Amino acid sequence: MDSSFNKKLTQYEPVDDSFSSKELERSYWFVLHKRALHNLAIAVLLVIDVMLIGYALSGFVTYLVTGQPREEAAVLAIAQRLNISHVEKQKSSAALPLAFGDGRIYIFDAGDDRYDFAVEVQNPNKEWYVLLSYQYEIPDAEPTPTKTMYVLPGEKKFLTILGEKREGQTVNEAQLKITNEMWSRIDPHQVADVPAFIASHAAFELINPIYTVAGQVTDAGVAQETGNRITFGLKNNSSYNFWNVPVQIILLRGGSLEGIEETQVRELKTGETRGVDVRNYVKNQIVDDVQVLPSVDIFDSSVYMQQ
Repeated sequence: MDSSFNKKLTQYEPVDDSFSSKELERSYWFVLHKRALHNLAIAVLLVIDVMLIGYALSGFVTYLVTGQPREEAAVLAIAQRLNISHVEKQKSSAALPLAFGDGRIYIFDAGDDRYDFAVEVQNPNKEWYVLLSYQYEIPDAEPTPTKTMYVLPGEKKFLTILGEKREGQTVNEAQLKITNEMWSRIDPHQVADVPAFIASHAAFELINPIYTVAGQVTDAGVAQETGNRITFGLKNNSSYNFWNVPVQIILLRGGSLEGIEETQVRELKTGETRGVDVRNYVKNQIVDDVQVLPSVDIFDSSVYMQQ
């Protein structure tokens, strides 16, 4: 046997255009250190992950220490400026807070030592609704009874206490006190498009609203003598029958709120139009526009009559 086969290979000479000697050395080095390079890459990624997590944790801790107290203080300052107080709140941080417009507390003399209290509220959320418990506090007097009211996603309405008896008292000032605030998120698996769901279920139409002041002669030539009269028709344009539809009647003069009445339209079926006739005995009330805010909890199955 030729002894040249026992000699150590010290140099590689390619016979074609494949790997060069340098390329072969680099490939050999990579194969030899492949595991070490793999471990190094994992170590670098771990270091980056630790840095990112540390940054996020530091931001969260900073928010808890400084940001959250400032945010709560700002919310409290706004509430105080709007003459609104919260005693107990159960609310997800994902839900936006209620909007109270300019925060004005409306107080109307309803006659016979009775007063109406109201403040406008709107729910800016698309998937969250809230059940509120509230009352009005009156300086140097007992507060009103507590009332519970829901506000649906996107809904605007008034938090009212109507016909509150205050014998021998003159009420010119009050503060809204929210005693409980329970938020619930609508399950997206059950209702994928909440605004569309609301539009199709709460499809009510106001027809021919008329305000007739006491003593005014109507078109029929008859004097209105039994208090101020508000009449209108309410049509159910949805495909659903409702046991009861609560309605707020907004009385305006030149765009400014002059009073609020509330009533309920019972057993309003799909396609049906129901006439509504409401009276009040407020003296010197001048109204040039009537708006109606139907408000039924369409997410509560018990409000629906069987088809």
